[in-house]
Amino acid sequence: MGLATGLRLAREKMLMQLTARIACAAVALSAITLIAPFQSFASVIINDSFDTYANQAAFEAVWPAIGTTAPISAVLSTAQSVSAPNCIQVPGTATSNQYRNRRSFSETNTQSTSGNLGIGDQIVFSFDFYDSAPTASPQRNSANLQDSTAPSATNQLISMGFNNNQTGANSGGQFYMGRILGYDPTTGADPDGGPAETVAGSGAYFKLNDFAVGNRSLGWHNLKVVISTDDALSTDYAFYVDSVLAEKVSNVGTAASIRSYDNITIGSGLSNGSTEADFDNMFLQYIPAPEPGSMALTTLILPGLLLRRRR
Repeated sequence: MGLATGLRLAREKMLMQLTARIACAAVALSAITLIAPFQSFASVIINDSFDTYANQAAFEAVWPAIGTTAPISAVLSTAQSVSAPNCIQVPGTATSNQYRNRRSFSETNTQSTSGNLGIGDQIVFSFDFYDSAPTASPQRNSANLQDSTAPSATNQLISMGFNNNQTGANSGGQFYMGRILGYDPTTGADPDGGPAETVAGSGAYFKLNDFAVGNRSLGWHNLKVVISTDDALSTDYAFYVDSVLAEKVSNVGTAASIRSYDNITIGSGLSNGSTEADFDNMFLQYIPAPEPGSMALTTLILPGLLLRRRR
């Protein structure tokens, strides 16, 4: 084979490979274009870094103060932050009903076509929390996702942070904590293999201590809960600390207690043993399950498009 012939064949091979890659890209783009109208998309409800507020009044205009004993509002602060320059500081206090704020929004179920949390849907609630005293006993510093401003029934309130119903030694040691209104943490063996809860009671705070998650440490930590239902008969929770699964709580309540949420509160509104807490990057998202037709369409469309390209 001559040199010229070899070069020509090499060019033809490269051209064929390039044509095949372009064809594959066109197939993928065609599939996306056809399937996209049938897919569901996540809706971000709250995504607040607190950095756009010029001053305390601007913060309180969006997050009204709800304390009843002065000072009634948490503080827009530059002392700590994950995303500079601002965070929300709840100063240490021995007095209740201080330093608390609430932000309200449309019910999360308005994000669902079914009007409620459906099978496969997810509500994601998270925030960054500054742990200023990781070796001390937990104090009452938390943020809540709530259904109504006066939650009283099962699943109407989900909280993360700390509470003083447990000491640092309880339930396996120093861990971050969660709470689900109406849920009683069992005091028996932990089903996920972590330390057993040693403090129980309806609506009690429990330790996020499973799956070899790490202990508390000084500094910022991300706390997250994913709320879902796999049967439309009860509610399931997955709690994360710094993106590591830390606790699973399944089958809480009944179909009637699958909730929709409409506000977030910062600060427990209770005395906190004079232990400061800081909050940043408050986030809430509703993720609907993929439409049943989207996967079926993928199965049907892609082979057809590929066959068409081959012809």
